[in-house]
Amino acid sequence: MWPAVGAVAMVSSSPILCSLVLVALSSHVLAQCPVGTMKVRGQIDNLPADAATAKVLVTLEMPNEEKFQTASVSNGGFSSEIRFGTQSASYFPLWGHRCNSVPKSVAIKVMVGNRIAGRITLTFKDDFETESPNIYRQRRELTIKASCLD
Repeated sequence: MWPAVGAVAMVSSSPILCSLVLVALSSHVLAQCPVGTMKVRGQIDNLPADAATAKVLVTLEMPNEEKFQTASVSNGGFSSEIRFGTQSASYFPLWGHRCNSVPKSVAIKVMVGNRIAGRITLTFKDDFETESPNIYRQRRELTIKASCLD
């Protein structure tokens, strides 16, 4: 037991060595979950004549937050990839990192100026599939019917 006390005294006498030991001991609590990617794309039918300014607002509803991204509309279509964190719980020594957080739903709004011209909500469980680890895509083609909602 005495050698351990001597080792602590030796470590505490060298600030650089002490810092290295602390980093080595605490590295397992740093975020170690991969980043997920949600791919969303689709077509928009019946865009109004003033649709040159049309944009699509994609919102991921996560368990603890919402992530937003805007995509431009070109030839009546849009495509967006949104990255999100997969960490679902804080680090705990018995099970380590929990990395199974996925979006609950994806809301898609077609915006023309400040008006909503179309919207749809997709659920993760029913409407998305795994393309590769932590990358998700829609199961089916998406078409949003544009009309003047707001």
